[in-house]
Amino acid sequence: MSSSIACSISGLAVRYNALQALEIPQLRLEGRVIALIGHNGAGKSTLIKTMLGLLAPHSGHIAVSSGTGELLIPERDFAFCPENGAVFADIPVEHYVKLWCSITQGDSRHYRKAGSRYIELLELGPLLRKRGRELSKGQRRRVQTALGFMRDPKLFLFDEPFDGLDVQRTIQLMEIVESEREMRSFLISSHRMDVMERVADAVVVLQHGRVACAGTVQDVTRHLLQGAGGDAFVSLTDAMRSHLEGLAARG
Repeated sequence: MSSSIACSISGLAVRYNALQALEIPQLRLEGRVIALIGHNGAGKSTLIKTMLGLLAPHSGHIAVSSGTGELLIPERDFAFCPENGAVFADIPVEHYVKLWCSITQGDSRHYRKAGSRYIELLELGPLLRKRGRELSKGQRRRVQTALGFMRDPKLFLFDEPFDGLDVQRTIQLMEIVESEREMRSFLISSHRMDVMERVADAVVVLQHGRVACAGTVQDVTRHLLQGAGGDAFVSLTDAMRSHLEGLAARG
């Protein structure tokens, strides 16, 4: 079974009151790992929330389909790991995980059964006895990541999953994404161009709520370097840096 997804956006406009946060007339992407990159405030989180159905667009729509053409439904087929990874502060993590499994899987012991793989992969065993308030930001995100995988989603959406991770944890999460991509697709919003260059097979660059460019890593890198007088074979990190410096210079 192919885990690749196709995301089609048509006539999309998302507003916060009078502020136009997103405007995407037309976009279609296919891939197993899609990277969403751009400056702060570019609209990355807004696009993710719209895909999840947490924000209602002013106009237009987003459709996500599987490799077999099946239209995916956010409530059934998506999982989401937010940037901060909230966990209940005053109860042990294990109680929180049990509650989540009971609500979503109908079995409070799911994390000890089919979900145990992700408890092990993300090394959550030592965290289960801690209370939510005792966890670091990275540890809270690991808990939310494991719970997301336990949903067995067809599309897993991550908002800044590598932010604040040390080298070891970054490599670990990259390896998990690589090992899981045959079973599900990912849409990852991140400022870590070095990581995105290694794991993504499609990239969208947002700029002030609009698509600056989209395509393969190589296509996007070449587009970002247009007019910069640079080598088309530089890294995505350097291409994005050049792009952002050009934006700043133009005010």
